[in-house]
Amino acid sequence: MTNRKSYLFIGCLGLLLVTYGEILPPFLDNWSLFIVDSINESIIKPDSGLLLITSFAYIARYLLVFFLIYFGSMLIAHALSKDLESMSFSVTYIGVILLTLSLYSQFYLEHFSYLGHIFSIGIIVLLQLYIPKHKHFHFIFSIILFLVLLAVQWLHLIPALTEFGFGANDIAASIKIADNFLTGNSLFNTIATIFFIAFLTIAIIFTFLIHLVNKQTHTLKKYQVQEEELKETRTALVESKVYEEINMLVHDLKTPLVTVEGLISLITMKMQPVDGSALHNYFTRMDHSVEKMKDMITEILYENIKQKLPVKELLEYVTSHLSLDEQLVHMEVEIEDNLPAIQVNKIRFSRAISNILENAISSFEGKKGFIHINVKSIDNGILFQIQDNGPGIKEEHINDIWLDGFSTKNSSGIGLSFVKRVVENHSGTITVKSIRGSHTQMNITLPTLKVGDEIDEHYHINS
Repeated sequence: MTNRKSYLFIGCLGLLLVTYGEILPPFLDNWSLFIVDSINESIIKPDSGLLLITSFAYIARYLLVFFLIYFGSMLIAHALSKDLESMSFSVTYIGVILLTLSLYSQFYLEHFSYLGHIFSIGIIVLLQLYIPKHKHFHFIFSIILFLVLLAVQWLHLIPALTEFGFGANDIAASIKIADNFLTGNSLFNTIATIFFIAFLTIAIIFTFLIHLVNKQTHTLKKYQVQEEELKETRTALVESKVYEEINMLVHDLKTPLVTVEGLISLITMKMQPVDGSALHNYFTRMDHSVEKMKDMITEILYENIKQKLPVKELLEYVTSHLSLDEQLVHMEVEIEDNLPAIQVNKIRFSRAISNILENAISSFEGKKGFIHINVKSIDNGILFQIQDNGPGIKEEHINDIWLDGFSTKNSSGIGLSFVKRVVENHSGTITVKSIRGSHTQMNITLPTLKVGDEIDEHYHINS
């Protein structure tokens, strides 16, 4: 619907310009009388300089009329064909312009030669092929059209071309007769030819400069896209290698853990400590620590493995690993009462929360700051709100912070992209609101467990 209205507007504007160009000549009668009087005066004096000035008035008069007709016809052709790059646009334009010129000839009986207009149309249609078909097409086309029409109008004043049908209308013929009387046709054979070559050359050079600039711009954009893709590929490669090495390292930790677990069992069997004794408690705590490390390794290796976990326990685990002793940052955690448990991969989701908190802490750059964590229940989910009063995020970077490799601090740029992947892997969403110089707030929404949901796969894998 929008395109249809746009083409309708273009077509109506083109029809208006053509109509105005067709009815304009009667309003220029005084202009025509001035030209005729000046021709007569240049012959009477005699004054070839005055005749040259008169030729400028002639060029301006017809340039104004034909510019409106030619440009309006182009708009009509655009509205009819719709595609500027298609052959139908060029064919339609030629048809419309010839029709409008025929109407003009019938209205005013000037009996001008169509050869000059066919020459103009041919040059314009050829040059428009090299004009970039973007939003500035009409403006660029108007400049080239102006230069071409200006050049061709001078052809009509070259006496040597009269026998080929150029300059057949009454005013052009009168100017050439006067030139023949005053200079023996030497003036306009020289001046008009120079002007024709000059303006046509400018039109051609301008067209190809625009074409080259557009081509370079297109190539530059293509290189930028390729560079961005290469950057993303490199980041993904580095990240995949890092994760691969971490996974291999974590996987290798299983062997010494199994050894430690076996030795603890063996020592317990040998020493048979009394229940409740300090030695029994030590063995029990070591055994629980080994089991906890096995759980952590499993969650790291199998990111889709999730367990039922209270929000308070998750945040206690996250904050226990943050080092705020040397920071001037005050952190406040507020958890709504009676929150349902969440279904998460404890290690990966904790790492995601930690990344957000570490970004907030680093934004203070050693200065005093405040971080507020608020967790509350919302419709069909739980909302984690993490807000800091740091410097905020620049508006132009809001959409880029989630991209792999994006960073403003010469870091790897995988922190927030990792956060987004983890949250989405948990069927959640994450958004950011930031006001420069005021605060930044991250909002993470996770779905809550339905009644009866159980997460057994974590323990099943360990067993």
